[in-house]
Amino acid sequence: METLTIEEKVKNAEILIDQKNEARFEIVERLEKSEFDRFHILTELEGLALVIENFAVNIKEPIQYLQGAVDEYKAAEEFTNQINSLFHRLKSGRNTLTEEKQIFRKIKCAQEQKDKYSAYLEAKTWSHWRFPKVLLNSKESVQSHLDRLYNELEGGSKQQKACYSRIHQLKKRLPAVERDISYLQKKLEKIDCERGELYEHLQELRTCLENYS
Repeated sequence: METLTIEEKVKNAEILIDQKNEARFEIVERLEKSEFDRFHILTELEGLALVIENFAVNIKEPIQYLQGAVDEYKAAEEFTNQINSLFHRLKSGRNTLTEEKQIFRKIKCAQEQKDKYSAYLEAKTWSHWRFPKVLLNSKESVQSHLDRLYNELEGGSKQQKACYSRIHQLKKRLPAVERDISYLQKKLEKIDCERGELYEHLQELRTCLENYS
């Protein structure tokens, strides 16, 4: 069996170190690519979540708010019609005194309910939703704006479906990228350890070579 000289051992150690350096460079490149992929996925997920959140704030919540206003307008109108009907009964002059007292009580009760719903409408903070002030004018103006938002909701729902589909795709990809990063990091740690040992061995060989020269 041929015994290697110190010079040959030094040369072999240098070759091994060069090989480790090349392997390390390839690992670092792959690791950087995987980390960039992870960054891109997380950034896109964050953006998609914001799109969905804005959709809820800009479309769904205002629709609920306006629908509540329409319902309150309808309730106020119903009590107005009830009051008018009761006054019509009074004007007929065909009621007994007891019946007239009952009608007046019903009118008072209906008026109180109507005033309650009118107060609800006046208390609404329309500016929070950036609705135009004209919405306060009538049930029809509120309903018109509500219909427009429902049309936007239909288009937005399609966009939301696309967002959720993309989120599903990205979340499905993310674990594989995370595993790849973990694997490459461990591989990098191992090769750095091996390089360190080779450098120490090379230094020892060079010291021996200097001592014998």
